[in-house]
Amino acid sequence: MKKTHDNRYPNSATLFKFCKHALETRYDGSVKVIDQDVGAILGYDPADCSHWKKGKKNIRALKTIRNIADHLKIDERVLIDIASGKVSLDEAIFEFKGYGDFNISTENQESFKKDFFQNSQLRQSTSKTFEQLFNVQDKVIRRLASDLLKKGNFKETPLYLPEIFQLVDNLELKTSEDQEDNILVEFNDTENKTTITYKTQEIKPYLRFVFAKEVYRHLIKSKHQSVSELINLPKEVNEIHSNLFASYLLIPDHLLIEKVDELDCSYDIINQLAQWFWVSKALMNKRLRKHIENIQK
Repeated sequence: MKKTHDNRYPNSATLFKFCKHALETRYDGSVKVIDQDVGAILGYDPADCSHWKKGKKNIRALKTIRNIADHLKIDERVLIDIASGKVSLDEAIFEFKGYGDFNISTENQESFKKDFFQNSQLRQSTSKTFEQLFNVQDKVIRRLASDLLKKGNFKETPLYLPEIFQLVDNLELKTSEDQEDNILVEFNDTENKTTITYKTQEIKPYLRFVFAKEVYRHLIKSKHQSVSELINLPKEVNEIHSNLFASYLLIPDHLLIEKVDELDCSYDIINQLAQWFWVSKALMNKRLRKHIENIQK
C-alpha cells in the first residue's frame, strides 16, 4: 500500500479546521466538538476523518463542498476558496462569522428594549427615549464617511487604507512581525491616539474591514467633533455604526455607482465588484443590498 505523507493537501487540512470551528460556533460551547463530528458531515469513518484532518485526503469535489455547505448552512463559495487556497483560516473564519449587523433586527430590538427599561440607571442618565437612543443613523454615518473621503479626493478603486489613515489625526497603522497577536489596537487616553499594529505584511480584504471599523471607533474614543452627536449612543448602536462606516468608507457611493455601470453581466457581478474594491464577496453582497435599499427610500 502506498504511504501518503501528512499534509499532502494543506488546503484540505485547513478546510477540516474551519469545519470544526464552524461546528463549535454553532453549539456555542454547549457541546464538545470532536474530530469525528467533522468527519460525520461527509459520513467518513475514523480513518478517513483522520486522513482529512492531516491533509492526506483531498477535498475538492463540488458535490462534496455542497454537502458541507448544506450541513453548515454557509455559502459554498467560502468553502471553495478555502479548498483552493485562496483564503487563510483566519480569513475564512471571519467570513463565516460575517460582517456584523447593518440594522437592528426585530429580535435584537426587543432584547435592547427589555434591557433599557430594566436598567433604571441608564434611563436616568439620559433625556432621550428608547427610540432616540436605539436608532441607527445611516445617513449620518454615510455622510461622515463621505466627508472623510472628500479630503483625500479619492477617484479610483481600491481605496488604500494607509492614505485614508493619514487624513485622521492621531491614528496610526503599522506592522510588526514580532508581536503574537495578528491585530493589536491600543488607545492612548492622554494623547487621544489610536495605534493599530498588524502582524502580516499583506492587508487582506477582511483586515481592511477591521481597520476601517477602527477609524470610526477612534473618532468615538477621541470624541472627535465630527461624531459629537454619536458619542453617547449605546455600544450596540455604535457597533452597527462602525460596520456601516467601514462599508461606506471602503465602498463609497460615488465609486460604486461608477463601477456598476462598468459591470459585465455575463460574469459574477458580486465577484467583479469585490475585486475592484478589494473587499470580500460577503461584504460586497451586504453593501450592494444596502445601496439598493438606500436608492429605494
